Amino acid sequence: MSFNKFFFALLLSVLFLSSSAIHAQRYGGGFASPGVVELGGGLTFQSTTNVTNGNTGGTTTMFTLQPYVGYFFTDGFELGFNPFGIQTVEGNTTLLFLLAPSYNFRTGSIAYPFVEGLLGLASHSDGDTRSGFSWGLRGGIKLAIVGNSLLNLGLEYLQVSMNPSGATSRYGYNQVAFNVGFTVWF
Repeated sequence: MSFNKFFFALLLSVLFLSSSAIHAQRYGGGFASPGVVELGGGLTFQSTTNVTNGNTGGTTTMFTLQPYVGYFFTDGFELGFNPFGIQTVEGNTTLLFLLAPSYNFRTGSIAYPFVEGLLGLASHSDGDTRSGFSWGLRGGIKLAIVGNSLLNLGLEYLQVSMNPSGATSRYGYNQVAFNVGFTVWF
């Protein structure tokens, strides 16, 4: 994409967000309140660095899709769940199941900054199946756009370990990702 097209798309996005800000402030005030459910998903652009026998290997970039559901127990505190993230690269498939406890800051505007922990399991298949523990952090901002909908922007680090039995060093990958998502709340 050329710089001019990117700049034009960015300008249209800002105008759209600005025009919907008054509507979102008027009707979006209940987000991050106890009993609220958040439902949606995201598209992730990520850079992954493989780790084999404790040694860092090559880096791969890819896109993934991830669904999301969350529930607010108290003001701002949400327990989220990524029921499955599927990543396929060169015939190798990794499934991720992640809990995502987070805190969403109520600012009195259309912006809700958030911090989130990621804890869960990974399963990898490339002819041989391996599973392991995953953990990470994500932070970003949720922007109320229209009614009960949010545009989510975030930056994420995720460490995935999938050691074969008997391994004495770590196998898996380290992932840094920029997330863009859309969720609705009710």
